Amino acid sequence: MNESAATALVAPATSAEALPWRRGVVWLLFLGPFFFLSYGFANWWAATQAVPGIMLFDWERHIPFVPWTIVPYWSIDLLYGLSFLLCRSCRAVDTHALRLLTAQLICISCFIVFPLHFSFQRPATSGLFGTMFDVLAGFDQPFNQAPSLHIALLVVLWVRFAEASRGFWRLLTHGWAGLIGLSVLTTYQHHFFDVPTGALVGLLCLWLWPDDALARPRRWSFTPSPARRRIAGLTWRRRCSALLRARSADSPGGCSGRPSPLAWSA
Repeated sequence: MNESAATALVAPATSAEALPWRRGVVWLLFLGPFFFLSYGFANWWAATQAVPGIMLFDWERHIPFVPWTIVPYWSIDLLYGLSFLLCRSCRAVDTHALRLLTAQLICISCFIVFPLHFSFQRPATSGLFGTMFDVLAGFDQPFNQAPSLHIALLVVLWVRFAEASRGFWRLLTHGWAGLIGLSVLTTYQHHFFDVPTGALVGLLCLWLWPDDALARPRRWSFTPSPARRRIAGLTWRRRCSALLRARSADSPGGCSGRPSPLAWSA
């Protein structure tokens, strides 16, 4: 009688432990095709726009092209799949997947609404690194810039791997994640503006889908204060007006004609 009861208690636990990785595979079977379809669509859409914009700081022209950094740049694809193996419960799998999905939805939406173009010419590269760049160019184009989806996903993956590692492995995680973040610049895939905006998207996803389900924002409501609503409305109007002025400026210096360290051309 006691053995039967013990068996009944152990069996569900074993089944529950085997479930998370299977759930992760199901999520990957959805996220993988969705990534290529939505990312490809955004690339196609940007290519159809007559004059895609450029966000560029003058000092970025001094950033060197480092061919070997294509290795850490590509490694995020492997880490993307492995990250689901670090989830120890079904809820953790769902939370992690929702973070990745939300990051992609936000970034792809921005790519479509504000199409940007990478302005540097990538030097010719041969050998293994050149092959990796050629494969990348097979599905990626110099669009889909800000916010950087690569960086947004990196933030989500970085947190997942850091939580699952200790000691030397955690230091290695931080070092490699930092190298991936740097690689988006040294492979001439992104301008600097794309990096902090992508990081903000990643942090937003972590906030929207915290590990503690009880901490998730359940109710969104407008502030009852008329004064706060006026301030918020005024702030957004000013930001939109500044954005429109920047996009319509004839020169990088804007309407005043003075040189600016930040150039947005359209």
